[in-house]
Amino acid sequence: MLNKKIGLWDLVFMDVSALFGIRWIAKSTASSFGLGLGAIPSWVLFTFIFFVPCALICAELASTYPRDGGLFEWVKEAYGEKFGFMVSWLNWTAKIFWYTSFLTFLTINVSFAINMPALSENKTFVLILSLAVFWILSFISTKGMTLGKFFTNLGSLGSTVPAILLILLAFAATFIFGRESASVYTIETMTPVLNWDSLGAISTVMFALAGSEVTANFVTEMDNPKRDFPRAILIAAAIVSGIYMLGSIAITMILPTDQITASQGILVSLATIARWFGIGTWFIQLVALGITFSMIGAIILYIASPVKMLFGSVRPGIFPESLTKTNAHNVPEKAVYLQAVIVTVIILSIQFIPSVDAIYNVLVTMTALTALFPYALLFLSYIKLRKTRPDEERPYEMVKSNGTAVSIATMSFVVVVIGIILSASPVMKTFEDNLIYECEMIGGAVIIITAGLMLWNRFVKRTGFKE
Repeated sequence: MLNKKIGLWDLVFMDVSALFGIRWIAKSTASSFGLGLGAIPSWVLFTFIFFVPCALICAELASTYPRDGGLFEWVKEAYGEKFGFMVSWLNWTAKIFWYTSFLTFLTINVSFAINMPALSENKTFVLILSLAVFWILSFISTKGMTLGKFFTNLGSLGSTVPAILLILLAFAATFIFGRESASVYTIETMTPVLNWDSLGAISTVMFALAGSEVTANFVTEMDNPKRDFPRAILIAAAIVSGIYMLGSIAITMILPTDQITASQGILVSLATIARWFGIGTWFIQLVALGITFSMIGAIILYIASPVKMLFGSVRPGIFPESLTKTNAHNVPEKAVYLQAVIVTVIILSIQFIPSVDAIYNVLVTMTALTALFPYALLFLSYIKLRKTRPDEERPYEMVKSNGTAVSIATMSFVVVVIGIILSASPVMKTFEDNLIYECEMIGGAVIIITAGLMLWNRFVKRTGFKE
């Protein structure tokens, strides 16, 4: 019999599933991505100027306003319903593209888990498995996190255990058995080369550290949200930031950065070190299976959370009632299936891109641009609430001083704005390709924002709603 409520460690596992993605270790350290060894100090820097402040702010806001809705509720408290809707809209549309990149990575791990790695470059296999997995997990997510927490609990271990194995084996090979590291770590080699590729990569590092707000959409399913949510966020933040930093060092001990690929780097590095220790192929199959479980847990969480925020929390009348009506598990079921249809269309449309790795990289980049907009609104809302409601009861506070809290949030807001700007860096090889790339990146963001504003204005005009 499943427990009816989410406890502290359930929440920690959910947070780790939402916050940690082992794929980012390979993505960030690949030379083709633009950072190489520069990823190591980048993880440290952005952990302190973005990740930790964001996690602490989400913990404070969730304990102060313990209602389902997360970002929607917090932005609405500061700026009203219109901006609450917009942050939900931007969060949901960003996740639409995120799903497709994540599903591509999942199918690669499945191919390694069944010891048929060649399938990872078979676009038909990737297509069929991606669609099947997403529809099955969409169905599971409609049953609420009482069921979903089983997958997120298992999934958090499936992601962290392989990362910890990577770290332990790499450090053991280098420092105990004396194997020469594939990389040399100096201030010079770890200083990111400032070019368009590395500048564009910064926004993706920030995106990898995003997600602190996700579990706030399930506070009504928690035993004691005012106490447990802040504690869970802090525990998860420590786990995630530590693994990202140590994992980046470990993978570059095993492989030089020019041999690390975004989509297969983790499995290739683990296969390499397994050969060093004489471990059979079963090890990689087991690791790939674990990573697959981790992605299943994360997908379930991310399927339910943005949909619940947008369709389950916004004012009735913006969307048809059939999409906003929640089921017995407080999930807008038809909206979940509409989302599955949209993701299906996107997955089918990207089959014209030449390779699986190219598909993965394009989708990650597209996601990074739109995904950071909600965090700009999050930090602005926190600043306003701290300034205009200095005496509000806050069961958990990032810091006691309102002035210090505002200064920290302002710093993080500036970081996010810089990340948004840098995410549109021209990274293609020719002027013509860059022109198309910029039109897609910036034009896509403009279309998404405009569409959200049109939906809101239509609602206001039709209902006469006034804040």
